[in-house]
Amino acid sequence: MKAVSRTPMRVLKTPRVHQTTEKHRRETSEKAKDPVNVFCRVRPLQSDGDLTSLRVKSSTTIALNPHDQLLQHHKQNGAQREIQYIFKHVFQSDATQQDVFASVAQPLVENLVRGRNSLLFTYGVTGSGKTYTMTGNLRHRGIMPRCLDVLFRTISDFQAKKFVFKPDKLNGFEILSEEDALLERQHEMNQRFAGSGRFAYRNKDSDPEIASQASVEPMPLLGLDEDNMYSVFVTYVEIYNNSVYDLLEDSGIQKTLQSKIIREDADHHMFVHGVTEVEVKTVEDALEVFQMGQKKKRMGHTVLNAESSRSHSVFNIRLVQAPTDNQGENVVQDRQKITVSQLSLVDLAGSERSSRTKNTGVRLREAGNINNSLMTLRTCLEYLRENQQAAINGFAHKKIPYRDSKITHMFKNYFDGEGQVSMIVCINPRMEDYDENMQVMKFAEMTQEVQIARATPIKTDLGLTPGRRKANKLFKIAVKNLNELGMSEAKDLKVDVGLVYSLGPDFPFCQVDSPEAEVKIQELMHYLEQRIEKRKRLRANLDIKCDNFRQMLMNLDRDNLQLSTELASLKAVYKQERERSFALEKKVRIHESSIDVLNNTLTKRDRQIEELTFKLNEKENLLTQTEHEKEKQKKKFSSKMAVESDKNKRELEIKLRQQREKLHERMRIKDEKLRLVSNIIRSEDLPSMPRSQSSEDLLNEKDRGPFTARTESSVPATRTDIYATPRHGVAAANNRHRRSRSAGDKWLEHRAANPVPLGTIMQPFLKNRKSVTKLTDMKTLTEHGANKYCLVSQEADTDGDVETKLYKGNVIPTCGGGAQVVFNDIECLKQKSPVHSPTRKRPSNGTMSALGVASALPSTVTSITVQDVASRCNLGIEGHSNKKTKI
Repeated sequence: MKAVSRTPMRVLKTPRVHQTTEKHRRETSEKAKDPVNVFCRVRPLQSDGDLTSLRVKSSTTIALNPHDQLLQHHKQNGAQREIQYIFKHVFQSDATQQDVFASVAQPLVENLVRGRNSLLFTYGVTGSGKTYTMTGNLRHRGIMPRCLDVLFRTISDFQAKKFVFKPDKLNGFEILSEEDALLERQHEMNQRFAGSGRFAYRNKDSDPEIASQASVEPMPLLGLDEDNMYSVFVTYVEIYNNSVYDLLEDSGIQKTLQSKIIREDADHHMFVHGVTEVEVKTVEDALEVFQMGQKKKRMGHTVLNAESSRSHSVFNIRLVQAPTDNQGENVVQDRQKITVSQLSLVDLAGSERSSRTKNTGVRLREAGNINNSLMTLRTCLEYLRENQQAAINGFAHKKIPYRDSKITHMFKNYFDGEGQVSMIVCINPRMEDYDENMQVMKFAEMTQEVQIARATPIKTDLGLTPGRRKANKLFKIAVKNLNELGMSEAKDLKVDVGLVYSLGPDFPFCQVDSPEAEVKIQELMHYLEQRIEKRKRLRANLDIKCDNFRQMLMNLDRDNLQLSTELASLKAVYKQERERSFALEKKVRIHESSIDVLNNTLTKRDRQIEELTFKLNEKENLLTQTEHEKEKQKKKFSSKMAVESDKNKRELEIKLRQQREKLHERMRIKDEKLRLVSNIIRSEDLPSMPRSQSSEDLLNEKDRGPFTARTESSVPATRTDIYATPRHGVAAANNRHRRSRSAGDKWLEHRAANPVPLGTIMQPFLKNRKSVTKLTDMKTLTEHGANKYCLVSQEADTDGDVETKLYKGNVIPTCGGGAQVVFNDIECLKQKSPVHSPTRKRPSNGTMSALGVASALPSTVTSITVQDVASRCNLGIEGHSNKKTKI
């Protein structure tokens, strides 16, 4: 039979009217006390050139040195020595965030798990590293995210479902049933989907300011009660200009936050009335809540710090825990069994001097309120220390002005009540902060003398078996495994991990002669009644368990006999299977050896394949390279052949054009000869005309060069000599006569305006010539582009015959931009008067007929002066006035 749980005993509390402040103070003073733990952290220097005003002597001692100028200023008062301050621990500039957390914050998280309250705040001047120590950044996490990480890793397997614990708006909590919690979770899910409410801000695209993942996972803490259910709630408030604001408040349309008031609950704990408490299940959720509040926090720019906190920020982590029922599955529905512990992380605004920050207006007012609140904190701690010392000596107490500042009013229960208080003093070692550092050191030295009562949380005793939750979980796992194996008996198994056979704690202390004797007697009677009732229940439960145990033994005996028979048969089957297994193992070993050989062979083949593949790739690369070279040579040869082909084609075209021109020239010469012959034949006055030049000479006239010998021809003076040659016969020709070879050049012919006709057929011919009658300017000689010059001169000799002379030369340009003519040949043609001869005989004295041309005789003129030629053609010559040119 299953044990029936009952409502555990609860001691009645004294009414609030009897719990006076004096009584609470007296009870607190009787408890053990611990001093405030003060730590010091030194910030690294921003540059190597900065001077430092302190020196770390040991892990607990710091020496503060004055400025050199101060030493010189106080020479008349004697040399000033360094001042030493002692702390619980000193973190030097190279200390990591993990070192600070392990020494300062990890013990506070352990207190939080054990149900104790703790307070940690950072104190120092502006820019000393308070916010960095508390929250950190993206690369180095601070104390707050590390506390959350350790806490969630410790309670990860023991968290209650969301909304099982619900805040009651009076700094307490109530327990919801499973149905109400389910409705609350559905309502929250609807708000998230609708994108409204306090949870609409949560998204994966948020820009965090601190890292959410640790580089090294911390170890879970010890001392956790595994039979409890846990939930974590966080609040985030700021104190700005001595007013409290809720940074997690859903302001909606209203942009500015409304100030809150501080109240005291039934347990003398101070809290912010109406503050928003958010339940978080992971570190990421907690950091998202922090980021939402951080966006509303007031920050400002000062001369000493680019992002200076203009308010005190308080981040509270509240751990709610309650015991489970006898099965270890659900929370006991009794709010009196709830234990609430709190860890307050306070980032105080930095103290600053207006003379250094140069603040004006709003910033000056903010600095004044910050300094006033810090001064009130100093005053409260100083009065508290004096009261503690006065209590020892029996003197009167001073009234501590907690209400003068919101920060002291909020944490009044820590200083007058129970808990553990720690402080981190952040120091900027620059010489400029010497005066501020000295004031901070004095405050830290005074704070270490304050004593705080040690927290003693009440351990609720329900009379249930410790470890029931874990035992029930293991029992369910075992039943599940049996069901998977097909054992139907597993469904009927039951486990009883309910009551513990103990009558409870000892009798409470009772003093009969005290003023509260009646109340104590009532409490004692109630305690005895509960103890008797529990004894009866345990007796009944024991009888039921004995009957169940006797029935269980009988069932086990019967099952044992049946199992023995089955065991014998199973042993025989096992023996056979074992022999069969040995045979299979032998075969397996043989096959494994074969597989090893095959694997070795396969490895060798794979290696050979790799080598052959490598060689094949090399061959393919070489072949590809050869193909590229061939293609390159082919393209080069093709381009070269194309160039050669074009060149040969052009040369052939040039030769063909020259041959065509040569043939045209020959045809023209033949046509001219035929025309002349036709004119001679048709002429009635001239019966016949002798040939003066062979056809071969005319055909080769184009290929001949310019005349190099002087030619002299004699033409009959009388008309009768013309008819002396027979009409039908071979024309007389002089074999020594040659035509000029200058037909391919461009000639400039200079002759008289009305020359005397020569009267011969084979007269000198100049191809591509330009005839002029006057040559007075050098431009006339150069503008036609002629490279040959010919001067035609006609005179009458002593016999009265006409003598024609052709002076030929080359036109050469000069350096001065002019031109000069170098003569190299002279032709001389004479025409005699015709002689009447009836017999038409050819003259025998060496003269030619009227149509004949004088034979080419060697030149008898060896030289001719340039002046002689220039006098005839009026040609200007530069630089050759007295020079003779060889012909």
